[in-house]
Amino acid sequence: MINVSFWSILWTVVNLLILVVAFRIFFFKPIGNIIAKRQEEANEIYAKAAAKENEAKDLATQYEQKVAEAESEKKQIIADARKSADTQYQKIVADAKNDAKNIKDAAVAEANQEKSKIIAGAKKEIADIVVDATTKVVGSKTGAEVDSELFDEFLDKAGE
Repeated sequence: MINVSFWSILWTVVNLLILVVAFRIFFFKPIGNIIAKRQEEANEIYAKAAAKENEAKDLATQYEQKVAEAESEKKQIIADARKSADTQYQKIVADAKNDAKNIKDAAVAEANQEKSKIIAGAKKEIADIVVDATTKVVGSKTGAEVDSELFDEFLDKAGE
């Protein structure tokens, strides 16, 4: 049979209380402290990770901003280059037109000179022919005065 005595229960309860206090002092507090320290470290790591994530987001935003600025700058450079090329093209075309006009004017002037030379040469030949013809027609009349009169008359009629 089982004997249950008051003193035995009391000593068992006292032993349990001593064990609970001992466990609490030697095991629960150090383990709680370790768990608290681990929790702090985890919180710090989480805070650092959140800070790094924010920093990464900021860097990504800056990168996107710089890419947008570079794209804008590229478009501006291309627009400036096109404008410059168009200006240069217009200048080249204008210079070519001026050169063509100058060449044309020079050719017209040269043609007019040649025309004048040809007309002068033709007038001289015609004058010689007229003088020869009048000499043959008039025959005995020769002289500078007759030649001059006939030549002037011929020129007046040819001018009409």
